[in-house]
Amino acid sequence: MPEAPRTSDPLIGYLSRSPQLREKLSLVEEELARALSADTEPRVLYKASTHLIRSGGKRLRPILTLIACEAVRGDFMKALPPASAIELIHTASLIHDDLIDGDLKRRGSSTVHVEYGRGVAMLSGDLLLSKAMRILSSSPSRIRRIISQACVEMCEGEYMDVVFKKHPEAVTEADYLEMVRKKTGALVKAAAECGGIVGGGSDRQILALAEYGESVGLSLQLRDDLREILAVKLRSTTLTSNCLLGEGSNLVLIHSFRNSNKSSQDFIRRLVTSSSNYRQVQEAIDFFKDSASIQHVQRLSEYFEAAAKKAVAGMNFSNQKIFEDLAELVSSY
Repeated sequence: MPEAPRTSDPLIGYLSRSPQLREKLSLVEEELARALSADTEPRVLYKASTHLIRSGGKRLRPILTLIACEAVRGDFMKALPPASAIELIHTASLIHDDLIDGDLKRRGSSTVHVEYGRGVAMLSGDLLLSKAMRILSSSPSRIRRIISQACVEMCEGEYMDVVFKKHPEAVTEADYLEMVRKKTGALVKAAAECGGIVGGGSDRQILALAEYGESVGLSLQLRDDLREILAVKLRSTTLTSNCLLGEGSNLVLIHSFRNSNKSSQDFIRRLVTSSSNYRQVQEAIDFFKDSASIQHVQRLSEYFEAAAKKAVAGMNFSNQKIFEDLAELVSSY
């Protein structure tokens, strides 16, 4: 279904090249294809709902579910339904997030609302959530409860992000990390936790997997914050502050603001409250790269990488090395 993954991201490259994970990725794609056929009526709605799935993506969450199941000596095939449901929920959240933020691009393609219109985009996200609910209807109540709680936290985190975007100067680092824990960490945590449950893991193993997933989710978002600053392309003369910071809050910006003098704070405030031009964004990139905030956010991402590794240390999982590799790759940029 999806295009070949973009291997410029080391995490995507690892997931697609690893012999132990390649088969699992293929099985996930087959499950997603079964859940969403573009030939189903109404075709436009189903085509819109598969738009982001066809654009690729890491598939980190469903892979975590499968390897967590395998880690506790379970049959990972039995974890495919919750794994695919979690990926559908994640994709729905991206469609709705792009709608809220007004983003134009996602995974190198036009966002769903740009391609199909706002109404169809909203319905396509709702459809994915409904499909996920149908898949999960045959799962144990514990699995349904964990995933539904993750969805509640994702909504709470998204609301926090919407508020933070309007007043970044008022956001503390603790506020931001709590938002990320809900918006990103909750579903990654649920993915790993559910895999351990399906695999029949002990309470201690399931707790370790849940802690691992949450830490990986936090590290992942902090890495994305860094990439938004460091990977921006300066070729276009129409570059604006949106190209640099997107529409979301960003810990690099928040840390810079809270640790700068008044002149620098005024500069950051102008950057996020107006459509800055090409020259101003170039200045902003230089400003952030020269500040201590890049190093601070990278250290924080590495802290959560270490926390993820610590969570599974001594568990003697059957695939222990994969968990360590994923934690390292998530925090790298």
